[in-house]
Amino acid sequence: MKKKISVLLSVILVSVLTITGCSYMQKDSTKQSNSTVENNENGKFEEYYDARVQYVGNNSEVSHLLNLLGVGDLGEYTIALKTDKEPYGLTIQYSKLKNNGDKEKFKIMDRIDYAYFVLALIDNLNDVDVNYETVNYHLTMDEANKMVNGNIKDYGSSPEKLKKLYDILNPKD
Repeated sequence: MKKKISVLLSVILVSVLTITGCSYMQKDSTKQSNSTVENNENGKFEEYYDARVQYVGNNSEVSHLLNLLGVGDLGEYTIALKTDKEPYGLTIQYSKLKNNGDKEKFKIMDRIDYAYFVLALIDNLNDVDVNYETVNYHLTMDEANKMVNGNIKDYGSSPEKLKKLYDILNPKD
C-alpha cells in the first residue's frame, strides 16, 4: 500500500513539475514574441530593415512586417491593401483588443508608432489607416514627413536610420 501511494505521489509530483515548467516556458516565449516598436532596443531594427517591402500589394510580406512590428500585440486584426491606384494604402482593422483598458487607450492615441515604421519600410505605401470600432487613426506621408522633419522613406534605408526614427518618436527627456 505504501509503495502504491509513493508511486502515485511521484507521478503527481512529476506531472505538476512538467506542467509548471511548460507553463513557465510558454510565458517566457510569449514575452519574446511581444517585442514591439515601442519597447525595442535589442537588435530588432536589423530585423525590421531585413523585412522591408517593395510593394504594398505583397500581402504575405506586408503581414510578416506587421507581425515583426508587433501590430498583433494590441489585438486581433485584419488588413486591407489599396493597390488599384495611387495613393497606395494599408488599412489595419482591429476586431478585438486583447485588454479591456486598451479600448480607451486606443480612443485617445494621438500617434501609433508602427504606422510610421510601416510607411518607412514599404516603398510604395502612401498612407496608413488603423481602425477599431468607430475610432480611426490616419497617417499620410505628408504628416509623417512633418513629424520627422524630412522624408519618412529615408528612415527605411538602414537599421541605423530606423533607430533614429524610433528616437524621434520616443525622445528621451
